[in-house]
Amino acid sequence: MEYRNLLEYEIAQLEASGCTATNWNTVSVKDGFNPSCYIRVNFSGNVKLGNTRELFVRNGAPVRSGIYDATIHNCEIGDNVHISKIGEAIANYRVGDNCYIANVNAMFATGASSFGNGCEVNVMSETGSRSLYIYEGLTSQIAYLTAMYRHNEAFTTRIKALAKEYSDRQRCATGLIESNVTIAGCGTISDTIVRTGACVEGATRLVDGTVGRDCKVGDNVIASHFIMASQARVDSGSTIERVFVGQASSLANGFIAHDSLFFANCACECGEACAVFAGPHTVSMHKSTLLIGGMFSFFNAGSGTNESNHLYKLGPVHHGIMERGCKSASNAYITWPAHIGPFTLVAGSHTSHPDTTELPYSYLMERKGKSLLIPAANLKTSGTIRDILKWGKRDRRSRDIERLDLINYDALNPLITWRVYQAINTLDRCEVDPEYPLTRNFTIEYHALRRGRELYALAADYFMGESVVNKLLSLDFDSSTPIEQQLKPEYSGLDQWIDLAGLIVPRKKVGFIIDDIVNGTINSLEGIVERLKSLYDNYEAMKWSFVVDNLRKCYSKELDAMNLQDFIAISKRWSESIVAISKFRYHDAMKDYSESMKVGFGVDSEGQNVEADFQAVRGLPEQDPNVEEMNRHYDIALKNATTAIKRLEKALGI
Repeated sequence: MEYRNLLEYEIAQLEASGCTATNWNTVSVKDGFNPSCYIRVNFSGNVKLGNTRELFVRNGAPVRSGIYDATIHNCEIGDNVHISKIGEAIANYRVGDNCYIANVNAMFATGASSFGNGCEVNVMSETGSRSLYIYEGLTSQIAYLTAMYRHNEAFTTRIKALAKEYSDRQRCATGLIESNVTIAGCGTISDTIVRTGACVEGATRLVDGTVGRDCKVGDNVIASHFIMASQARVDSGSTIERVFVGQASSLANGFIAHDSLFFANCACECGEACAVFAGPHTVSMHKSTLLIGGMFSFFNAGSGTNESNHLYKLGPVHHGIMERGCKSASNAYITWPAHIGPFTLVAGSHTSHPDTTELPYSYLMERKGKSLLIPAANLKTSGTIRDILKWGKRDRRSRDIERLDLINYDALNPLITWRVYQAINTLDRCEVDPEYPLTRNFTIEYHALRRGRELYALAADYFMGESVVNKLLSLDFDSSTPIEQQLKPEYSGLDQWIDLAGLIVPRKKVGFIIDDIVNGTINSLEGIVERLKSLYDNYEAMKWSFVVDNLRKCYSKELDAMNLQDFIAISKRWSESIVAISKFRYHDAMKDYSESMKVGFGVDSEGQNVEADFQAVRGLPEQDPNVEEMNRHYDIALKNATTAIKRLEKALGI
C-alpha cells in the first residue's frame, strides 16, 4: 500500500490532540489513516505511519493501537502498532506490524551500524589470539573452526574475511523492529535489531546488538555488542558484553559474561564467564562458579567450579578444553592449560596441567595435591546414561526455525570409540611403563589398569555391537541385492574423527572443507554451512565405514570374511554387553536408595517412620523416572538385538 501526504483536516485534528511536527509535509500515511489514534506526538524528519486498529489485547486487557506521548523522528511505523510513553524519542527506526512499544526511555539508531554483527570476541584467549567475529548466522561448527585452526593461517584469514564481509552487508543507518514484537518498561535501546516475535520487557540497556526471533529479554538486562539467536533468553539482571547467545540458550539470574560464545541449549545462571567457548548444552547454575578461558560441550559445572588462565607471567594467555560430556564436582579447580577427555568427572584441585584425552569416561581426582586418574570409572555410573538420555530431549529449538548448530547426540560414536581403543593401548603402555602417565601430568594406580581395560573393552563391544545390529535392522533381506553387497560401506579410510562443537565428523572430511575454503571453491558462509550439513546428513553411512574398518580389531575378522553366523555371534555378544553395562549403572543408581541416603528422614519420630517417610518422598526405586528411563533404554536395545538375531536365523533357515 502506498503512502500519501496528510490532509488538512487530519493535520488540524492531530494538532488539536497535542501533536506537532517540524514539517507536516514530511509525515506520510496510508489510506484509512485515523488521526484520533495519535495524541501528544512530536514528529520530525521523514515519518511514515501505518493504519491503526481500534483495539487489540495485551496481557488480557484491551489496548488501542496508535501513538501516545512520544517523539518520533525519521521512522516508519507499521500497521496496528501501539507506541506510548516514550521518554526521549524513537529515532531512525522501522517498526513492523502488530508491535507493542511502551514505557521506553529511548530507542534510536545512531548511524551506520551492523547491529552486533562483526563484533570481535576474544574467545578462549583474552589476548585475542583466537578471536572471531560474531554474526547472526554463526554456528558452533564455524566458530570452532575459526577459533581452533589458527595453525592454518590461510584458512583463518579467509574464514574471518567471510564473516567480516557478511557483517559489512548488514550495515545500515536505520534500526529495525520486526513484526509482533513487544518492547515494554525498558531503558535505552540503541543500534539494536529486534526480530519477529521477540519480547523485551524491563531491560535496562541494549546497545549494538541483534535480538533474534522469539527471543526473551527480561528485567534489568544490560547487553552491548551482542547477538542473540532465535529463542534465546537473557533475563533477570544478566549482563553481557561481546557475547553470542545461541538458539534456545538461557542466561539468567544475574549471570555475567564477556567475550564468550554460548551455543544451542546452554543454560547459565548466577555465575560468570569470561572468554568462554560454551558448546551445545553447557550448563552452569551456581553463583560461585567462574568459567574462564575454556572450551566446553555438554558440560555441567558444579558449584564453585573455577579455572585460572593467568599464571602471572605473560598474562591471561592460557586456555583449556573439557571435551563432550565432562562434569566438575563442587569446588573443582583447574589451572589452564589442561585438556580433559570426554565424559570425565573432575573433582578437587588440579594445577599440573593434566592431559587426559587418551582416557575418556574417567574420574580425575585430587590425591595429596596431585591429579589421580581412575580410567573408565564413569562408564559404570547411572549419571552418565542419565545425561546421555536427557540431552536430546532438552533440545528446545523449534523445528519451524532453521537450526544453526549441528548436534549429534550419539554418545558412543566413532570418535569416542576410537578414543576407547586408544585408551586400551594407553593402559597397556602404562603397565609396561608406569611413568608414562606422568608425561601427561597425572598418575594412575596400578590396580586400576586391569579394571579400566575391561570397562573400555566392554564399551568398544557395546558401540560395535549396537552399530552392527542397527545396520542389520536396516537391511532388506528380501531384496535381490545380496546381503553382502548391502553391508558394503560407502566410504573408506575414515579412521580418525573429531568433535566440531557438537558435530561428530571424520577429520579427513573436515580437511577437505578447509582446503575448499582456502582455494575459493567455497566462497561464502552459507557454502560452509551447506557442506557441514552434508556431513551431518551422512553421519550414519560414514559411521558404518568406521565400524567396518574396525571389525578386525574388535572381532578378528574382516567384513569380506564374515557370514551370517558371525553376525549372530556379534548380536549375542552385544546383548551380553548391554546386560553388563545395565547392571553396572542400575547398581550405581541404587546407591541413592541405600540406608545412608535415608539420613534426615522420619524426623521427630525417633526413627520409627524412617522407611515410610523415605518412600513417601522418594518412592520405590522401580518408580524413579530416571531408573525407568534407563531400564527402557536397555530394554529397547535388547529387543533390537533379539530382532536382529531372529532375522538372521530366518535367513539361514534356522
